[in-house]
Amino acid sequence: MNSKVKLTTIALALVCAFASSAPAGDLDILLDRLVDKNVLAAGEAQEIRIETQEEAKREISTQSNAVLPLWLQAIKLRGDMRARYEFKNNENNRYNQHRFRYRLRFGADAKMNDKVYASFGLASGSSADPRSTNQTFTDNFTKKNLYIDYASIEYNLNSSLAFTVGRMKNPLWLTNDMIWDTDINMEGAAARFNTTLNRNWQFFSNAGIMALGESLAVAADPYLAMLQPGVAWKNDSGNRDIKFGAAVYSFTHVRNRAVFANRPSTTGGYQLANSTIPNTMYKYDYDAVSPEIEINADIAPVYLPLLGTFGYNISYAGLFGNYLQALGHAGDRTAWLAGFKLGQRKVEDFGQWQLRYSFRRLGKDAWADTYPDSDFFGGSTGVLGHEALLTLGLMKDFSADLDYYVARPTTGKLKGERVFEFDFNVKF
Repeated sequence: MNSKVKLTTIALALVCAFASSAPAGDLDILLDRLVDKNVLAAGEAQEIRIETQEEAKREISTQSNAVLPLWLQAIKLRGDMRARYEFKNNENNRYNQHRFRYRLRFGADAKMNDKVYASFGLASGSSADPRSTNQTFTDNFTKKNLYIDYASIEYNLNSSLAFTVGRMKNPLWLTNDMIWDTDINMEGAAARFNTTLNRNWQFFSNAGIMALGESLAVAADPYLAMLQPGVAWKNDSGNRDIKFGAAVYSFTHVRNRAVFANRPSTTGGYQLANSTIPNTMYKYDYDAVSPEIEINADIAPVYLPLLGTFGYNISYAGLFGNYLQALGHAGDRTAWLAGFKLGQRKVEDFGQWQLRYSFRRLGKDAWADTYPDSDFFGGSTGVLGHEALLTLGLMKDFSADLDYYVARPTTGKLKGERVFEFDFNVKF
């Protein structure tokens, strides 16, 4: 080994030892001096700088992961915000209503270990009403409320079976909001099961038992038990699929019980259609069976005049429907909804869009009037009408919704209502 190579080797060894503890500025000075003395080439010095920086980053990452618990490493933050203009023409009120509203939802999911997940979410809202997270612009700039929207723990026994306890999102598979407003989160325990039957078919089942009330003033508290078995099919290419499920609901200690809070507002021009005894207790339980189906297909793109210039073409079509029949009484106890979707399956970016239309009829005693979509005639039962929703993707995770409702009562003396909502939505 000649003296130049030997000197270079020694210098590199010293630099590597020095780099592990020296500040970046001191290392630069040392490398510059070695270059000046022709011990290291300028390129060799630069390679040492880069390698030292990368090694420092790897060391910091390793130390951080060693300190942070698994759940903190795997935590995911998620949320969305919505700004809305709403016009409401309820013919039972003296004036039309114009209002601006917002919605904020924020939550986190954490993987505690290989089996257990925890999640929580906060949401805005003008009250604790489970059917709304909207906050109206009002009250001369007063600060607004934030509520616990959900908080649950999930245990995964294996890839097919999982259990959840706490306040959770609706565990059932649903195609629409005729009987369950999408803002309703439930409190209790749930289980889900799914298994693949073959390359095209899958079986699933959702179940839950939910607490509806708790009080020392009554002999027995009300509960809701539900079970929803179903099947799903898709073709080999994955561009056609069908899903079918049938939910069975069993209410306990609801009949002859005082009616629940957060029913439709009579002062807002809506009706309390559920039969009561005389006016304060439910006449019926609302045990029911509710099958529903969804059919989806990706299709060859269909060009749309004008909108097609901006990329808004049709590449997807779907059908969905829902039927419900209450059990145990002979009142107006049936409900049904039918609808279609056109555009794209999902709207997540510019040029994606979807038009959704449905018609529904909800019997006055088919379902408890504390659960249906609150935007459809105030969440009342004993109603029928249309909903048309157009969603336009404006850019990544940013979209606009135009939602239009036409609804009227099937019973009583009240007149109908028209509602138009224009939303901007952003996800993060």
